[in-house]
Amino acid sequence: MRKWFLVSLAIIALAASGCSQVINPIKGGAVLDWVDFIKLNGNSYRGLYSNVLKDPDDVTDQIVGEVQFKVADVVSNPKYKTKDGDAAFLAKGTKLYQVEGFRPEEVIAAEDESQIGGYRLYAGEEFFQTFGHHYKDVPKDRVEQIQLYVQGEIRPFRILMDEEVSQFISILENGEDKSDFTPDRTNGDPIYYKMVFFTDGPLGYAYNLNDDGKNVFFSPWYTRVVDDEIRKFLEPADLHLEWRNNE
Repeated sequence: MRKWFLVSLAIIALAASGCSQVINPIKGGAVLDWVDFIKLNGNSYRGLYSNVLKDPDDVTDQIVGEVQFKVADVVSNPKYKTKDGDAAFLAKGTKLYQVEGFRPEEVIAAEDESQIGGYRLYAGEEFFQTFGHHYKDVPKDRVEQIQLYVQGEIRPFRILMDEEVSQFISILENGEDKSDFTPDRTNGDPIYYKMVFFTDGPLGYAYNLNDDGKNVFFSPWYTRVVDDEIRKFLEPADLHLEWRNNE
């Protein structure tokens, strides 16, 4: 799991706590794993790692706040209580923007060129709890477009429309769930892809898709192995990877 999900209950409680005095933030000797959070204007936000903006232009010029203190790699005292202006991983001075169609307490954005769409999104606690993040929450009948990426890339190598969308989702839906699945690493790590589902709503749903050479699989809950037919949608990525590796 990603680092930001490996969090003790104590740290989650601290991230959600209100303003209070900082107690020796640099000391303490503990190694803390922080969730990707922001505290701003009395609200707590968490990173939306399974969602991207359908239209990056929805990020407005309106600045709703600015990061004052980055706690990761600095704070090691488990008694530290987060306060307004604190962020887990964003650098001091990072500006936070309002997103069109959302109230500031629902969704805000920070510029990040390494992310699809150019922004990292954060959701307020109430919105985070009520908005569906998992593959099962994607309204499959409303998917208009699927963008496929090589993991780490910010430009899609393929965009699926119309009948291809239906075929791709059908393959995913008809896969076999295997709670004890282990990827084959005979030839090294799997190839990692990102698949992003866009509906008529402002947020797309982003999930990993992996190919270990024997099986293509993803994790809607347990690991699901899908039919090899799905590789016909990944072929442009194979060519891209071969070209990149030969540079």
